[in-house]
Amino acid sequence: MRKHALAAVLLFCATAQGQDHLLTLDTHVDIPLSYMQDPKFDAGKDGPLKVDLPKMRRGGLDAAFFVIYVEQAALTPAGYAKAVAQAARKYDAIDLMLKRYPDQIRLALTPDDVTANKAAGRLSAMIGIENSYSLGHDLKRLDAAYARGARYVGLAHVGNNDLCGSSLPSKDLGDKPDSNLGLSEFGRQVVRRANALGMMVDVSHASDACVRDVLALSTAPIIASHSSARAVTDHPRNLPDDLLRAIAAKGGVIQAVAYKEFLKKDQAREAAEKALQVRVARDAGDKAYDSEKHDYLPAYVEGMKAIQREHPLATLDDFLDHIQHMVKVAGVDHVGIASDFDGGGEITGWMDASETRNVTAGLKGRGFSDADIAKIWGGNLLRVWAADEAAATASLDSLVDEAIARYDIPGIAVGVIADGKVAYTRTAGELAAGSGRKVDSRTLFKIASNSKAMTTALLARLVAEGKLHWDDPVTRYLPDFRMNDPWVTREMQVRDLLIHNSGLREGAGDLMLWPEPNRFTRKDILAGLAYLKPAHSFRSRYAYDNLLYVVAGEVAAAAGGAPYETLLRREVFVPLGLGRCQIGTWSRDGVGNVAQPHRHGDRGNVVTNADPATIPDITSAAAGGVRCDLDDMLRWVSNWLAPDASQVAWLDAKQREPLWSIQNPMPVGQRRKAWNDTHLYGYGYGWRLADVDGHWSVTHTGTLSGMYSTVSLLPEARSGFVIMMNGGGEDARDTLAEAILKRFTTPGEKHTVGEYADRIAAEAAAPGASRAPDTSSRTTASATEAKGFLGVWRDPWFGEVSICPAKGGVAFKAARSPAMSGKLERVGGRYLVQWNDERMDAEPWLDMDAPDRLRLSKVDPDADFSNDYEDLDFARVRACP
Repeated sequence: MRKHALAAVLLFCATAQGQDHLLTLDTHVDIPLSYMQDPKFDAGKDGPLKVDLPKMRRGGLDAAFFVIYVEQAALTPAGYAKAVAQAARKYDAIDLMLKRYPDQIRLALTPDDVTANKAAGRLSAMIGIENSYSLGHDLKRLDAAYARGARYVGLAHVGNNDLCGSSLPSKDLGDKPDSNLGLSEFGRQVVRRANALGMMVDVSHASDACVRDVLALSTAPIIASHSSARAVTDHPRNLPDDLLRAIAAKGGVIQAVAYKEFLKKDQAREAAEKALQVRVARDAGDKAYDSEKHDYLPAYVEGMKAIQREHPLATLDDFLDHIQHMVKVAGVDHVGIASDFDGGGEITGWMDASETRNVTAGLKGRGFSDADIAKIWGGNLLRVWAADEAAATASLDSLVDEAIARYDIPGIAVGVIADGKVAYTRTAGELAAGSGRKVDSRTLFKIASNSKAMTTALLARLVAEGKLHWDDPVTRYLPDFRMNDPWVTREMQVRDLLIHNSGLREGAGDLMLWPEPNRFTRKDILAGLAYLKPAHSFRSRYAYDNLLYVVAGEVAAAAGGAPYETLLRREVFVPLGLGRCQIGTWSRDGVGNVAQPHRHGDRGNVVTNADPATIPDITSAAAGGVRCDLDDMLRWVSNWLAPDASQVAWLDAKQREPLWSIQNPMPVGQRRKAWNDTHLYGYGYGWRLADVDGHWSVTHTGTLSGMYSTVSLLPEARSGFVIMMNGGGEDARDTLAEAILKRFTTPGEKHTVGEYADRIAAEAAAPGASRAPDTSSRTTASATEAKGFLGVWRDPWFGEVSICPAKGGVAFKAARSPAMSGKLERVGGRYLVQWNDERMDAEPWLDMDAPDRLRLSKVDPDADFSNDYEDLDFARVRACP
């Protein structure tokens, strides 16, 4: 929510000394199907339309909701298809008006936009939906409508539909005259989704039962975009006093409508109009009257003049009577104004937008103050609009709060983009537990493996510049590159480095990268790859690896003629404006505001592996070495969801396409099937791609030394989110991400962090879920009983480890990875290493293949794959010193 929207409204209220200062907003203006296509319906010209730009200027009407209306018809595939097509035509027409007259009128997507346009001397166009029949019974179309600018959704029109009952059931559609139907299940889904989007729900035209259902269900204030008072004029389209009060009690607003039949009962006029419609349609050769075609024919125009002389229209005074009654019943903070122009609205004194000032003068004449007039003319509606945005935000706050409480997350930053714009941000917690230094939107977090997408973007830039190709052999750039199999070495292409199809075991060689810090270099990795034996055939399956991303970084350096870190800054950070993102060596305090990783101990969160004053370049930079703040991550995500012209120039659609195309299929796990109904899953270049609840999803996660991140995107909705945490664990990240994701993919359902936490707990408790053995009987191993293990051992890629007597037992020490030190313990007849450092989260078994051959394996087979003990093959090289 933009929290200053209401302040801007109040500013206009406070300064309202006349129509030119007053912000006037009409919540319901219809447009014909041929709007902006037929020259007479060009909104930029003073023509037959009751609302066009010249009339708005003359009358002082600042803003209007232009309505996507379709007539109710049969609930059949053909009926839905026609309604969807008609709605699309009207959205296109509004777009055309905005493109043709950008200096006069702009689309307003928020209350702030309306007040900003007013201040700049421009008119505002907003979009509302009248009759959600045009959704075609497909909830996804509500998101699409929101993306096109719709900010309120009217549920029904004349005739019951698939969402709710109408105030005017249609005999022609088979409705019972007094059916008074409430919300259907689909209608409930639409209301819930509108709440989640921050979209106002409009109950004009709905049955009383439906209005009551919406009031009970909606978590945000609702509106009646064009409804008057039934107590003044007994018409079913008007609202009774109890519903006026109920809408007000929920914080909503009811817009009195200047529609003749709702203001003044005149059965003789109604009969004369119907007779005229039949005659004009017949003379035009049509079977039925069509307002969009016939209302503008000379015969109809002249006929209406004659009817007006004999049966005068409702007047401005009639309209003001309704406003006064509604203010008396609901309160001045809950009443607004709608014309229903070009949809039948007209009254003597306000026949079109050019006479808008008459309404203001009439309100003054009835004794309303300038401040109250400002509320009625626009302030109330903008307040509700802002409140609905805030309610949508609050639902996300509840999820973040739930995750923090459940998992004791020390610090977190969350950002959500909806329809290409930042819709929500939230930061909480501390940089380091107990420090008092708060996380904010400029706090740097390790994004870990979300760095991979930045590496592939860098490579795509080099491809665009002609400096390399995806199918180039790696040896073209790195002649010393070697895999275990010479054929694989020869055939390995740049693209193969990025999609986890090398044939290596999952996480192969990761002990050269983590735990940090260690003494392995990128040169060591290039040399060590030749000793990592494949577990599968080359290009036969997916198995996640990090080492080949390090190689990809070195390919980029060779092709780009500069170190990876220099290239990433030059080709990604600078052009995209990622001013806080860091890579390479930098000063912790010079940059400042750096989150520290945590583990959860007996006394709560404890900093682990804290940053030194100078943060060093790390070997794994291309695989997981980037740090960014929330502001920059949202810029990064916006670049993919809704790139502006400069971002498209940075990387065009042709170069973006392979990054988001499945390059290597991935197995669909049971959890993904159960949680997301996923059928297709695969890896692109640095991104995971899948269908999620029927939506196309592009994601990645990151886990590194007590920090966790998620980037989750729904490209078709131009929406997504970022989560960064400095503790809490993978379950905290994943359950929060899933609950937020469901706000987009299953909006008619309510999901919580706790729900997914419980599912994970149930998975863990299922029979056979854990393969970890019971090691509680362990005892410290003595040098005597472990004498077969004693000595200095060497693995060709990992280097030397010593297993030698130490005070109280036997010590294990890795020469090039200081965190890998511990003591030997015995469990029955087997030996394991109990690590001294909390960074080591999985213990290894030690087993002798032969008197001088030593193998390691994870005690818990399901421990993180980066604990790559299985690829170690130690030979004894000498005795302990």
